[in-house]
Amino acid sequence: MLVFDCFFGRCEKPSCEGCALKLVRSLRLALKSRAMQKDEEFAVETACSPEKPAMVALQAKTTSHKQDATKKRKRLLAPREEIPWYPTIKPELCNGCGDCKVLCKPGVFELGAPDPSGIHRPKLVVAHPYKCLVLCTRCVPICTSGAIILPPKEDFERFVEYLD
Repeated sequence: MLVFDCFFGRCEKPSCEGCALKLVRSLRLALKSRAMQKDEEFAVETACSPEKPAMVALQAKTTSHKQDATKKRKRLLAPREEIPWYPTIKPELCNGCGDCKVLCKPGVFELGAPDPSGIHRPKLVVAHPYKCLVLCTRCVPICTSGAIILPPKEDFERFVEYLD
């Protein structure tokens, strides 16, 4: 049962330091990132398949727009400090697994205050909200407990310009 708890991010240990199951957690993170990449590739492949031409044309339009938007460089039209795009974490749902901290390269997430009883892992907090990349949503699917919430993307499209 301990292996499954570690794999699904429900481990009760305060940290993974010195744990024999640290490799299980690493495997879970690798599989999740691979699954996220396959989902993006699948959307592009689906748009290129010869089945159902009308549906494919519709998917191709939406997929190519998404693909163009993600592959193109973004330029902010306002200073970053004026754009309120950053995640929020529901502390009652956060299990302290730290997947979001490992995934986020800009360093938005940090460990919060330790549990006074020392039984549970510390929850994560958004320590540096303005380091978050505008319109980035990679942390949401990686969260096993569903604790990360981002504002609606549509409200922030006006702050970004896509460059070739």
